[in-house]
Amino acid sequence: MLYSRGVLAIAFVLLLLIGKATWGLYAKEQESRKNLARVEADLAALTLREQKLKGDIARLQTTEGIESEIREQFQVAKPGERMIVLVGEEKAAVVEPVEEQSLVSKFFNLFR
Repeated sequence: MLYSRGVLAIAFVLLLLIGKATWGLYAKEQESRKNLARVEADLAALTLREQKLKGDIARLQTTEGIESEIREQFQVAKPGERMIVLVGEEKAAVVEPVEEQSLVSKFFNLFR
């Protein structure tokens, strides 16, 4: 016999070990792809935030921007101006009347 049972068994065990190592590499590669997609999404979100913050900084470097921010944050008005606060309507919650039940009907409603 060219191949004995021992040599075939060793070859089979080596094949299993190589297969397991290959599967581990595949799993790590898939995890790396997921992490890359997550990090790219985070980068895009942070880039948008950076642009917004740069716009806010540019706006706050002007007197109009400073004035509008002060008015918004502290709700103040210039001398001679009046401040008007608009209050929206409150909608009353509809309360449905509750029917009073007798003790016997409450007992029978337990079995429905």
